[in-house]
Amino acid sequence: MDTNFSSLLRAWFADRGRDLPWRITDERGLRDPYRTWISEIMLQQTRVEAVLPYFEDFLQQFNGPEALAAASEQQVLKAWAGLGYYRRARLLHAAASSLVKDFASEFPASAKELRILPGIGAYTSAAIASLAFGERIPVVDGNVKRVVARFMALERGADDPKLERAAREQGNRWMSELPDGNLAAAGELNEALMELGATLCTPRNPRCGECPVAESCAALKQGKVLELPLPKKVKKWVDLEMVFLVQRVGARVLLKARQDGWSPGLYEPPSLILKDQPPESAATRLQHDFQLPTKIVPKDCGVVRHTITHHRIRAHVFLAPSGPTVHREDCLDPESVPLTGLARKVLDSAFP
Repeated sequence: MDTNFSSLLRAWFADRGRDLPWRITDERGLRDPYRTWISEIMLQQTRVEAVLPYFEDFLQQFNGPEALAAASEQQVLKAWAGLGYYRRARLLHAAASSLVKDFASEFPASAKELRILPGIGAYTSAAIASLAFGERIPVVDGNVKRVVARFMALERGADDPKLERAAREQGNRWMSELPDGNLAAAGELNEALMELGATLCTPRNPRCGECPVAESCAALKQGKVLELPLPKKVKKWVDLEMVFLVQRVGARVLLKARQDGWSPGLYEPPSLILKDQPPESAATRLQHDFQLPTKIVPKDCGVVRHTITHHRIRAHVFLAPSGPTVHREDCLDPESVPLTGLARKVLDSAFP
């Protein structure tokens, strides 16, 4: 019996891999490239549990490159709302347009060609090419880097480019072990490595006793599993204190599309970044700036907290008195536009 690393890992994945909606394969063991692409973009910096409620709904709205390309950016952003990192959705939309225009809606079959599309880099192109077309190219994500760091006992930081290179080189060596003539083997190996890192070879509390390749793990032999990979550099946070002013007329709310900063193009109630002024003064200023009634003091609805990219936000929420805003173009139904995650928290605070 073949007992090399790749065979053991693929056998374990075939038996123990999670049943996820994007893992459907055809008779050759390959996946649909469109479903693979959508899932891989959604899963970037996002946990599987967070993606599951969105995946099938997104595919129902946009069942292929043509439908995605034909939609407006706002429609795509609204379908994406809640997943965060909205630049992914914009690039997804742009890539769909390129697929339709430049590739007759057919996905390129190689990682090199796939990288021509907006938003598809080394990782995503390797994932699509291996899972959907059988190309023998390794994927390297955080889970794979952790597995390789422990397998080889590499004392490298999780964000060290040298660890990424080592993971890619080791991935190519494992690819060379795959049996000839098995088109699905490369995708199976890549998926098995990612699954191992996500379920057993985790950052904390790794389950080494259940690992199918534990005998090959240098870190386990050296008692260094919990030490590797070395910690990332400490993230530098920007702390912001803000004021949001919420006004509702019927089912509509005063909302503005963000122009810059986080989540441009998504909607939030009017806001100001606090500097030296008290929150109440900033709320009154917003009332004046947006030509809302200023004789009535806005109601203090408390504080919400939110983190996004490198920002930690403390937001004071004020509810403005109702006024003649029903015909304003910026008075919108919150369900009709894509909202930021912070906007959802702000509205929940204003309308508990």
